[in-house]
Amino acid sequence: MNRTRLAPYFHPTQIVLVDDDIDFLGNLSLQLEADLPYLLFDSTEKALGYINDRDDESPSRQRFFRLEEERDGRRRVTLDNEALAREMHFTNRFSRISIAMIDYAMPRMNGLEFCSRIRDPHIKKILFTGVATEAEAVEGFNDGVIDRYIRKSDHNVYEHLNRTIRELQHTHILETFKTAIDVFDVDVPPLLGDDTIRQLLATLRSRYEFVEYYMVFNPTGFVLIDGDGGLYRLVIVDEAEHRAMVERAVALDAPDECIRLLRAGDNLLDPAFMNRARSAPSDAYRHWKSHMRVAERVEGARIYRWAVFESDPREHGITRPTATFNRYLEWLDTVGYSLM
Repeated sequence: MNRTRLAPYFHPTQIVLVDDDIDFLGNLSLQLEADLPYLLFDSTEKALGYINDRDDESPSRQRFFRLEEERDGRRRVTLDNEALAREMHFTNRFSRISIAMIDYAMPRMNGLEFCSRIRDPHIKKILFTGVATEAEAVEGFNDGVIDRYIRKSDHNVYEHLNRTIRELQHTHILETFKTAIDVFDVDVPPLLGDDTIRQLLATLRSRYEFVEYYMVFNPTGFVLIDGDGGLYRLVIVDEAEHRAMVERAVALDAPDECIRLLRAGDNLLDPAFMNRARSAPSDAYRHWKSHMRVAERVEGARIYRWAVFESDPREHGITRPTATFNRYLEWLDTVGYSLM
């Protein structure tokens, strides 16, 4: 049974909103949280064409994997660190559609028929319904045609809607990834199966206001990216990786105090700084204290220590993405109504 709780990457994805009532669409756009990317359609035909015509632009799901040859001759499929890094530089990553939301009572084609004609099985479908069509919505949900239905008359309907959209954006990427790892029998890092790490990322999202993350290795963790393309490096090490970090510092002739702090487990050292110490050891550790962070401890399936670093991303071998989410939102503002 696949127990993956967290995809190795996340970035915002596009939402398609469909309703023949233009006034309702206009009001709906004002109720959505400002950082949700959406396009509005008042025609089911236009919306369905837009969604299905983008099938050919969907990237290959096996792009994140590589085949490795073991010493005993066996082969295994693992995550490709370089492929994950490339994902953050795809300029069209935010325009991939994850959610279609439509009113049930639409002319020519009702909402359930619309959802059944979406070709991509990974797109999540939300049906807006009234009291008179609730039974049809329940049947559509039970048959797997839609993923959620929301009553327009519900109390706090827009709060519920915003929360549901965020949940389904993550579910869309996670299910796409899980489908791929089932097909290719991927050796998934244990960190992705630990719900504690998923909760940690959710907590850090509000603290650092990042909108994207991508898994990195050596040591394990994530690159966190905010709306303007600013990067943070989240390091998450289990006990074995922590020991490896200490051993590496010893091998690089780090100062005794630095090694003592690392060994105690209350601090982590910026991995980019350690890389620099390896390439220029003569005076590398002169300012080591400014590259040390207090390590916080979380316990899930394993015991982890984590810290966030704000070093120059180039030192981590990472460049800032040129296509940022805030720029994408600005572009959407100019075309959001143009497809209606």
